[in-house]
Amino acid sequence: MSQTTARDKILGRLRAADCKPLPLPDATDFYAQRRHEDLATRVERLALNLSNAMAEVHRTTSSELPAALSRVIRDKSLSTVAVGRDVLARQALCDQLQNVCALMPVTTAHAETAALFDRVDAGLTLSYAAIAETGSVVLWCDSQSPRLLSLVPPVHIVLVDVRRTFDTLFALMHQENWGSGLPTNVVMVSSPSKTADIQQTLAYGAHGPKQLIVMLVEDH
Repeated sequence: MSQTTARDKILGRLRAADCKPLPLPDATDFYAQRRHEDLATRVERLALNLSNAMAEVHRTTSSELPAALSRVIRDKSLSTVAVGRDVLARQALCDQLQNVCALMPVTTAHAETAALFDRVDAGLTLSYAAIAETGSVVLWCDSQSPRLLSLVPPVHIVLVDVRRTFDTLFALMHQENWGSGLPTNVVMVSSPSKTADIQQTLAYGAHGPKQLIVMLVEDH
């Protein structure tokens, strides 16, 4: 029997079968039964999950952030840090950072690509939200914060307002009605870049940022 004939018979049986579509899962009901934690507990779980995934976590406040971030940049010997328009809008923060490093504005998607690969030590971004369940930082990438900032430099530093820490990704999507509109890119970051070979050996920093530094800004 030829392969074509065998295939036709199999497809014929499938087409003739009386198959009814399965009902769509009720995600709302599923997540309604999950445990819902208060903000403090969510933040602790977020910090723990990030640390377990090899991210470097620093906890600070809005008033202490410029000094804390400056210490991190100085201790890591980061000479040039790329920033988007959203970070540049924080004038007081940028003024202090310029005492310890050079800030390179990234204002378009591609104009500074070569510099990001060749001359930049770190990319500094602001988070959109954070997910406690997976220890993930959500980046809302657009012209204010190009995606390349978090993908290309060897170090990625992200500032997280812990008041926007959600239990799950579903909670974030549901509460903010993501179905009504999304940007071109939403990036979920949970660790430095990593990969695994066929022997299941996990390696960090194989491509993309070798270090992920998360500044948790806590102002309750």
